[in-house]
Amino acid sequence: MHTIGLLFSLTGTTAFTEKAIFDASIFALDEHNANTIHKQDLIQLIIRDIQSDPAETRKQAEALAKEGVRIFIGTYTSACRKAILPVLEKYGCLLLYPALYEGHETHPHVLYTGEVPNQQVDTMMKFIIENVGPNIYLIGNDYIYPRETNKQVKKYIKSLNGKVAGEHYYPFGHSQFTEECQTIINSKADAIFSTIVGDSLIPFYRTFYRLGLNPKKLPIFSPITKETEIKAIGEKYCAGHYGGGSYFQSIDSPENHAFTAKMKSRFGEEIVVSSLMFNTYLGVKMLLDELKNDAAFDYKNVLLSLREKTFHTPCGPVKIEKNSQHLSRPVRIGKIDSSGQFSIVWDSKGAVQAFPYFKKKANFFELEQLNWKKAVQGWAQVSDEMVIVINDEQEVIYTNPSAAKELRLHIGHLFTEEMIEDLKMQYMYHSIDLDVFKMNKVIILKPKKDLAQSDDEKKAVVTFHNIHTRNPVFQNELKVARGAAESDANVLIFGETGSGKEVMAHAIHKESHRKNGPFIAINAGAIPRELIASELFGFTDGAFTGAKKGGQPGKFEAADGGTLFLDEIGDMPLDLQVSLLRVLESRKVTRLGEHTERPINVRIIAATNKSLKEEIAYQGSFRSDLYYRLHVLSITIPPLRKRMEDLPQLAEQFARHFHLYYGKGPVQIASDALHLLQTYQWPGNIRELKNIIERAFILAMNSDFIGKEHFPAELMFNGPSRSNNGPQSLQDAEKQLIEEAINKIDSMSGAAEHLGISRSTLYRKLKTYGLKNGSFK
Repeated sequence: MHTIGLLFSLTGTTAFTEKAIFDASIFALDEHNANTIHKQDLIQLIIRDIQSDPAETRKQAEALAKEGVRIFIGTYTSACRKAILPVLEKYGCLLLYPALYEGHETHPHVLYTGEVPNQQVDTMMKFIIENVGPNIYLIGNDYIYPRETNKQVKKYIKSLNGKVAGEHYYPFGHSQFTEECQTIINSKADAIFSTIVGDSLIPFYRTFYRLGLNPKKLPIFSPITKETEIKAIGEKYCAGHYGGGSYFQSIDSPENHAFTAKMKSRFGEEIVVSSLMFNTYLGVKMLLDELKNDAAFDYKNVLLSLREKTFHTPCGPVKIEKNSQHLSRPVRIGKIDSSGQFSIVWDSKGAVQAFPYFKKKANFFELEQLNWKKAVQGWAQVSDEMVIVINDEQEVIYTNPSAAKELRLHIGHLFTEEMIEDLKMQYMYHSIDLDVFKMNKVIILKPKKDLAQSDDEKKAVVTFHNIHTRNPVFQNELKVARGAAESDANVLIFGETGSGKEVMAHAIHKESHRKNGPFIAINAGAIPRELIASELFGFTDGAFTGAKKGGQPGKFEAADGGTLFLDEIGDMPLDLQVSLLRVLESRKVTRLGEHTERPINVRIIAATNKSLKEEIAYQGSFRSDLYYRLHVLSITIPPLRKRMEDLPQLAEQFARHFHLYYGKGPVQIASDALHLLQTYQWPGNIRELKNIIERAFILAMNSDFIGKEHFPAELMFNGPSRSNNGPQSLQDAEKQLIEEAINKIDSMSGAAEHLGISRSTLYRKLKTYGLKNGSFK
């Protein structure tokens, strides 16, 4: 007997959608058990309410996995799906994921039965631009699926010569859309592409209807709004708008008539059947058929057995792809009628292959598989070096065993510039552009153990997210940070100005279970006293003179499900400290001008450059009860002058950053220049170092490396800057660079070419800086 864990939000913001797909999965499982002859083929169910919360999802999945559950169905949102991927890997589990999603993932422990963007979004954009108009407004909830999907949407729109008329995202549960509807009208959009989900769907469509907006002139296209959502919103509010997917209840075929009749027999005549319900039912049936042949469950065997199988379904033939665990399937676009059903206005008339990763050409995937693998794979399989292949979208499309084991990279991971910089610090890094193979790139990594090292370099580097240090004191603080990331406790970060307190806070957030939620930062010392309360807690319409019409949520609400970083907490006024303490204790926030308490799920990280104990004891400017509430865990970031062994790495990291930013310039710093940097006291800490390196980088733009001569004079005196103005500004550095060019070169074209700018830009800058150009020919 197999046990399956159902992970659905039976409460929470996406509950009304997930309840329907939960019912579909229960129906398929009950149907299986009712038709099972042998006891060992029966399925036992364990149901868990994940409450639309990624942290709760991971907690429940891990608990079930520890009890021996190896098969899961559900999760719905991408944030919840991604939250349990480490659990699947750790325990050898399989997830059946039935929802449409943003793509960019082919995880070896997941079977995907929902649509990917090229099956819904590509066809929908093409239909809109050809039949409605080229200007499309993007609106959605603020989480992974809408933002990642719309990255691809914008590429599709551009490739079809369309235009993004505007773009906006809202937190889960947002209900005030009047102002946004007016913004959309003003944008002159021809259509709206909506990725709004859950509770926000109802007010969005109803506001649109209430304002008298005509779907004939401004239709909403949504891959999410289907029969279940339409019923919850109300048919009249949705009529005239559009949806897309493989399955509609209105498909006129004998197979679909039989399927819907079966669903109505189980759930009643009033039931509406959506594509999500169909995807869930289909996926469960596929999975259960395979489990009959796999008494000792192994997720690899199940997926291998399902590969390339074709199933005849109510939406037409579907096939499990060989290489991606997704389904090729028919695709349709439907217009919502007054009964809440879809009239099909476009039909692919055949299966559309699933491409989880955005491709510029329809056959790019096949070319990719054939070409680079022939050139790379045979060598990479036996090499001791770590070999990674990424495409032009910075996505990993291949790792050899060494890279997979050492870096834990999977196909579909985004290989960001930040990751590249981190790897360059730890490994010998080399990349080769495979121009002949359609912009793929091979990255080769080798440990630096064979390189000659200085005494500082011989010290072990401790890494926490994107923070690296050889300093023993700071390494101990990173241990605390790692512990903080594994909990939800409040954290108080101490450190001088410019020492990297926000970088630390962001690292804790990205290493925590809240990493897929928002990270909202606010500087309590930089906001006028009279505005802090409205920024933090939000306000309602008319709460004060000049209040924005319709009100506005505060930072606490914006950070719901994620982390709120309160910088310079020591500068917060005492009366606001009382309000903050109340929110921390009650986990509820009240907007200015109203009495309704709104529950929030926010992790607080605060930071200060002051000694709060002294502020409490001697100044009376900070509340002791708030201090102890925030000071559950504390981290002290040493000033740069006390961690000089990290300075060369930081300086070179900044140089590489500016090289990537400007697209040229040096990436190396001369050894005597690095030594000079280590003799300076750095009163402005890492922020000052970054400014100094940027100034030097600009002056050394056409050199092979940054030398001592590119640094400001104050560094030569082995002490802090003697000027109140700090390091030379970028404008001064640019002016000096132009002066050097015009003194060396006697033609405008030559000087412009030397500087890497156009003649017209050089003329403008000469005028801006009051430089003479009389010597030019």
